Amino acid sequence: MVTEDDRRWTPGLHGLPKRSGKLKDIKHFDATFFGVHAKQAHKMDPQLRILLELTYEALIDAGVDPQNVRNSKTGVFVGASGSEAGEAFSANTEDIVGYGMTGCCRAMFANRVSFTFDFKGPSFAIDTACSSSLLAMDCAVQAIRSGSCDAAIVGGVSLTLKPNTSVDFLRLNMLSPDGACKSFDVSGNGYCRSEGAVAIYLTKRSVAKRIYAYVVNSKNNSDGYKTQGKNQMFGVDKCFLFSRSATCRLSVSLSSYCPFVLRVLRQIR
Repeated sequence: MVTEDDRRWTPGLHGLPKRSGKLKDIKHFDATFFGVHAKQAHKMDPQLRILLELTYEALIDAGVDPQNVRNSKTGVFVGASGSEAGEAFSANTEDIVGYGMTGCCRAMFANRVSFTFDFKGPSFAIDTACSSSLLAMDCAVQAIRSGSCDAAIVGGVSLTLKPNTSVDFLRLNMLSPDGACKSFDVSGNGYCRSEGAVAIYLTKRSVAKRIYAYVVNSKNNSDGYKTQGKNQMFGVDKCFLFSRSATCRLSVSLSSYCPFVLRVLRQIR
């Protein structure tokens, strides 16, 4: 929830917006259930602990018994951009015991999930900033289509545990002073930093037991060089991604949602 409270730091600290999004509970973790040693659990990034919990929930929600997919060719693709817990655990060299590295390294965000659930497919974390989780899903889709894995856990997680990173965004004038996102609105004045975590189970439709949505297609690219600067939001160029893909099919009904995209695509053609 986006609230004004001191669960992370004092509201308004360093001139930061007083409102931010925070998960309710990041302190508790059943280490025994997930086979994590107590010493490791105490030095494990809360992001990783949450990913383990969400992976289990995703499997159950998909109608899959976690025991039945052990030793399976299931991939794990995780979008994650940082580990502020890791920085805290290593701040004092006298307190370093080694477990902070194995508990906070972003590679472990995926590899620990594969280890815990005995998944044998591709397993890696991806950092492309805001698009990390979506690119993770694209990688999972392509891996399933290529036969690299039969199914996949796609996850994403982000916690704002200390103000330093938010101050960076503040200095770049990227944060909304009132802590409110106003996407596509003329009054938009920045965004509100917020925590979040997700895990989904992705598999072929022919073997899925419970289906919430289909992935029609996925592609990814880079904007390359832009005169506006690398932090500038994309514009028309992003539409080339769709126009280049012969396998993508945009329904005319999309015009009710995004007439600009369809208008640009017509111009491209």
